[in-house]
Amino acid sequence: MMKPLQIGGLRVERPVFLAPMAGYTDAAFRSICLDLGCGGAVTEMVNAYGLTIGHRRTGFYLERWEESEQGAAVGAQIYGSDPAVMAAAAAKVAGLGQFSFLDINAGCPMPKIKNRGDGAGLIRTPERLEDIVRRVKAAVEGRLPVTVKTRVGWDADHISAMEITQAAEEGGADAIFLHGRVAAVRHSGASDWGLLADVKAARGVPVIGNGGIGRARDAEEMVRETGVDGVMVGRAAIGNPWIFREIAALEDGGRVVGASAAEIGAMVREHLRREVELMRRRGAGALKYDAETTACLVMRPHIVRYLHGFKRLREFSRHLNERQGPEELLARVDAVLAEGRKGA
Repeated sequence: MMKPLQIGGLRVERPVFLAPMAGYTDAAFRSICLDLGCGGAVTEMVNAYGLTIGHRRTGFYLERWEESEQGAAVGAQIYGSDPAVMAAAAAKVAGLGQFSFLDINAGCPMPKIKNRGDGAGLIRTPERLEDIVRRVKAAVEGRLPVTVKTRVGWDADHISAMEITQAAEEGGADAIFLHGRVAAVRHSGASDWGLLADVKAARGVPVIGNGGIGRARDAEEMVRETGVDGVMVGRAAIGNPWIFREIAALEDGGRVVGASAAEIGAMVREHLRREVELMRRRGAGALKYDAETTACLVMRPHIVRYLHGFKRLREFSRHLNERQGPEELLARVDAVLAEGRKGA
């Protein structure tokens, strides 16, 4: 049973977080997960330098969905490897007064990010991460708790979970989100929950486990096996935001009930509606296409996951690269749902 979690001055009643995922966790999707019982969420990673110079598109990553996120534990995640720039970006986020905490990305495994020393690249330089955390803490001046999201190592030959999390703690991090895989494997293979347990036992700040949660019951098992203070769900929530409802049900002694085809259809519509609204807020001058078409493009990877396991998904996928409006897209979704799941 997960207990309410204190991260600095922030109390999280249900410490089940939605992980930051580039291309997925915009304000619309975060709001859906929060509505379904997610206890906290983090923005897509925000380029610290772009934020400091006021780059317009960078600012889009800090959009909020107030109807769901007001009062919720929503963190803004920044990435970079220059301590001064990270501190300046952190001060800017804190000045917005819109977020519950600020997270430092020290775990992104994408080559273009980690190979220049950002994201998971910081795993190789614990002393730099410690400096970044310390400067970010000073820059936010107590207005926001500061957390770090990282991984257990660079590759199988360089496991440094203890060193990197110690650096984060000594720099002043209020909590650590720890992914149980090394950066080299990205999201493949098993997540090392044994290392999560070791880090939890060694650290004096909350440790939230990430990696290896593919179904609701995995969250319960991770907490029981590792002792972590909370869990963070990533890819398992894409196409299945109900996983947060299911985790809550298990926590409360209930049972898991998967989403029906009707629920999936309704959710795709609601998700698309929120994406359209989000694009409209940005304004026509910020978009290559109109808001409706842009929202449909944003929804493509989500819908593939919503329709996973349905008979006609392959046929639907042939049209993914076409520009289409909401009516056409939803008609194709309905056709897939009508045929039912494989094996049914």
